[in-house]
Amino acid sequence: MSSRLLNEVAIVTGAADGIGKTVARVFCEQGAKVCVADINKEMGESVVAELKSKGFDAIFAHADISDETAIKNMVEKVVNELGKPSILVNNAALISPGRNVDDVTPQMWRDSFAVNVEGMWQCAVAVLEHMKELGRGSIINVGSVHSYKIVPGYFPYAVTKHAVIGLTKNLAVEYAKHNIRVNALCPGMIETPMAFKSWEQTDDPQASRKAMGDVHPLKRNGTTEEIAYPAVFLASSDSSFMTGQSLIIDGGRSVIYHD
Repeated sequence: MSSRLLNEVAIVTGAADGIGKTVARVFCEQGAKVCVADINKEMGESVVAELKSKGFDAIFAHADISDETAIKNMVEKVVNELGKPSILVNNAALISPGRNVDDVTPQMWRDSFAVNVEGMWQCAVAVLEHMKELGRGSIINVGSVHSYKIVPGYFPYAVTKHAVIGLTKNLAVEYAKHNIRVNALCPGMIETPMAFKSWEQTDDPQASRKAMGDVHPLKRNGTTEEIAYPAVFLASSDSSFMTGQSLIIDGGRSVIYHD
């Protein structure tokens, strides 16, 4: 076990699966005490059981981040059982199916913003007072390549992910005086269980996976570990002079001009 996050208290939302699950594990391996927060109780508790079996200090918090009360209860549990949070990874998101603008109802719009933007904001609000008392903190908002590029048929997901960057910059400026840093991670196509599930619904899952990988200059999709370790960088003192910034981790895809 390394010690880049030794004794730090971290909350990772959406940590029952995918990127969040790997971030939680890697943070533990780096010495942090971690709260696995997720709306899926069964899967979240399974993740914590696995972490504890390896000797890590982890707890589960059942939290729907579109619910302000649930967020407050989550943070209260962390303070009581692990200590004041010094790291927040705002990873939970509502990833709606690809839709055209005309197909999106007002309720779909509200649901997307309730999780992907307001939920992040409320999670940040809930930890900021504790970070101010500590005199330091790192908030990592998980955006997307959709934060910078528009892929047709992904409305309003891309709109919310653009808003994540604005939220990140604004919080970074407002709380820099308290030594609280706020940055964003913007992943490209990462091989998560959700991604594999989508490929399995095609006629040729392996071909679909390869085709998606081939659009990247690196000719492959990313792994969850390739997002988790940059998250360690942003959470640790290695990035102590970095705030209000975004790391785009997409295998070079966003720098290519496509027809």
